[in-house]
This record gives sequence, C-alpha cells and structure tokens, in this order.
Amino acid sequence: MNILINCSNLKAGGGIQVADSICCLLNRYIQHQFVVVLSSKMSDTENRIKNYSNVDTLIYDVKNNFQTLLWGRDKFLDGQVDSYKIDAVLTVFGPSRWNPRVPHLSGWAIPHPLLPESPYFKMLSLSKRIKVWLRCILWKYMFGRSTDYFWTENPFISNRVKGLFPKKTVFSVTNYYNQVFDYPEKWGGGICMPSFVGITCLTITANYPHKNLSIFVAAARFLKDSHPDFNFRFALTIDKEDIDVPYELKKHFLFLGRVDVSECPHLYEQSDIMVMPSLLECFTATYPEAMKMEVPIVTTDLEFARGLCGDAACYYSAIDAKAAAEAIYKVATDDAYRLQLTMNGKEMLKKYDNYEQRAEKLIRILEEIA
Repeated sequence: MNILINCSNLKAGGGIQVADSICCLLNRYIQHQFVVVLSSKMSDTENRIKNYSNVDTLIYDVKNNFQTLLWGRDKFLDGQVDSYKIDAVLTVFGPSRWNPRVPHLSGWAIPHPLLPESPYFKMLSLSKRIKVWLRCILWKYMFGRSTDYFWTENPFISNRVKGLFPKKTVFSVTNYYNQVFDYPEKWGGGICMPSFVGITCLTITANYPHKNLSIFVAAARFLKDSHPDFNFRFALTIDKEDIDVPYELKKHFLFLGRVDVSECPHLYEQSDIMVMPSLLECFTATYPEAMKMEVPIVTTDLEFARGLCGDAACYYSAIDAKAAAEAIYKVATDDAYRLQLTMNGKEMLKKYDNYEQRAEKLIRILEEIA
C-alpha cells in the first residue's frame, strides 16, 4: 500500500508530538510505502525519519485559500496523491482543510464542539462565545466534508464524535507518551532550568485560551499570601509575553518558550509537580508523560481529566485559583500522598495504548479502509 501521512496543518502543541511519534515508527511497516507531508514546524521530525527506506518526506504548509476552504482542493497535496498513487490518507489531526480523493482517516482533537458543558465557555464574553460557536460550525462542516473515518484518543470523545456524525465510523486509539521518553540517550539536554530551592510546577503546552494558563497568576498570589514560607515557581513552555504577570510575582514564573519533544523528559526530571489547568481536552500527552516520569499530577476536576488520570491526579475545581493553589500545596507538602499519586500513575499507564500499539492500530485501520 501507498499511504500519505498528512501533517501539513500542524503548527504547535500536542498534535506535533503525536505525529512525531507515529512517523518515527513507520520504518517498522516495510510492507508499505509512506509519503509524509510535514508542516514547516516539524523539521525535527523530518531529521528523525528522512533516512527511512520506505518513507519520502516533504515539507509543506496547507494553504488557507478559497480553493481549499470552499472546495477542499489543494494542488500540492492532490499532486502527491496522483504522483505516488496513494491508496489511503491519514491526517494525524484534522480538520485537514483538504479533501483527499481516496479513503481518508482523520484524527479528532478539537474539544470545543464536543464539550459544551465546559466552564471555559462561561468565562468568555458574549462576542467571543459567538465566535467560538461559529468556529464550531466551521469545524463540523470541514470535518464532515473531508473525512470518511475518524479516530479519537479517548472512547468518551469517540462517543461525542459519533453524536455529531452518526453515519460515520469512529475508531478509538488512545494517546501515550512519545517513545523518546523510553530512550534517555535521545533526550535533548539543551534546557536546564536555573537552580532553585523549592517546588517547580511544570506545564508543557502551547498557550491556547482553553488551557487557562492565566489561572497561575491568581494561584501564585494566593500561595504567596497564604503560605509565605512556601517557595515555588511555575515553569511554562510559553513566552513571557503570553500572560501578564505582575512585577511582585515575576520571581515565581519561568518562561521556557517552545520545546522539542526530545527536551521534555529532562524538564520533567527537573520538576516536582505537573500542573495542567486545561478546561477542554480530547487528550493531552502530558498526563502519561508525567506518569512515566513519576511526577505527580495536579489538574482540573473535569470528566475528561478524571477519565484519563483516574486516581493518578489531585483534582481541583476547574476555574478556582484558590483551589488550584491548595491542590499544589497539598501535593508539594504531603510526601505520602505524592508517592501514592506516582504509584497510581504507573498503574494507569497500563490502560493506555502505548506508542507502538497506537501506530499498529492506525496502520491496520488504514489497511482496512483502503
């Protein structure tokens, strides 16, 4: 089979890590030839797979033009389907904007149309709610137009997608940590946090609004006022311009900027707690990453988080900064509780498809639909 792996629409966040993980295992499927179209943000992935004998790599960013948005046509991508005689396309995460003329499996990782009950929407102004509502309509239209089959990383999310598209097939293939976490020799050592005596709370994510990263400012203020002897810092993989931190709290924040997946394990090694304040998720790899690295998790008390973490996380009321601060303080100061969370994380990991199983399942689905 000739398979096109479409990553041309991926720009940031966990989608790139999932795509990287899948692509780095393609050399195990020598019975197939792969054309991997990577966005310009995925040069690291290209370097890792460009010498695979059964893989051709191309760098291309899908265009936002009328031809693509209205009719789903993209001259470059259509050309690859014809040139390589492609039998099936996997868009790692859609919507692809592009509508392939061969069987198309697309990952769904946009939670907004699926989780209307999230407190995220209540935080938005009326005008922003209307904008999100319109975007949800557009996402549903683009997915429905371009996608023959869906896969999601969470059975709960699969059921929600089936509710939107009852006539389409939806597969569940869970996420996992990237395989680089299992090979310390491949860990990038480029990011060393400044030495610090205290608790480092790590959050690895791009600065999407639904991640609710601004809650850390109010949480930091509460920790500083209520526990003046508690030394802490939030280490965030965003730029300092992304959130407004008052001068008196700046010492509690460390901005690391965007990091490559190979640099993430070393960041966990330098951290004491992983905090994920997200209000909307289909899946986030930071949960299994933290479990793998034995870093306790503090996260929002929402259905998607409980479904993915079980007893391996300390939960707080989703938009309550004081509750977030107290959860962080509890995990930081209770050694037995912190140990129990990490032990529970090891057990929870066994419930996920690992990265090898994920790749295997996706390839089998592509074989089936082609």
